[in-house]
Amino acid sequence: MNSGMGKKGHIVVTVKDLEKSYSWYSEVLGFLGFKTVYRDEKQIYFGAESFSMYVAIFQGNKEFDEDTFNRYRIGLHHIALAVEDKKTVDMFYEFLVEKKVTVTEMPKHYPEYDDEIYYAVFFNDPNGLRLEVFYEKNQD
Repeated sequence: MNSGMGKKGHIVVTVKDLEKSYSWYSEVLGFLGFKTVYRDEKQIYFGAESFSMYVAIFQGNKEFDEDTFNRYRIGLHHIALAVEDKKTVDMFYEFLVEKKVTVTEMPKHYPEYDDEIYYAVFFNDPNGLRLEVFYEKNQD
């Protein structure tokens, strides 16, 4: 990875088809301000100034192409990205619907998360990985 990317954390997901996933992630993460910051034949990193981590996709091994994602197996459950306001969650949801992305839970308030407002939409990538975009207003 290019060391000139800066000091940010990162999360990496392994995908079945790097090019197909690159197209999908470029468009979906692009809505949130992410751009490609590093790319080679096996890995692609996306970054945005407003997020404190990179999101990367790596090409998986072909021997696992028949595997499916299950968030309740040991490993990754989902990726959640925070946005500045509830309106952005709603606009992002409309974008997902327009792009025919699989939305698993429409935007709504989740009072069980013990915040004044925790408002989120959940959706899946082409590999079935669960992602979330949320707005959170803490009680002070």
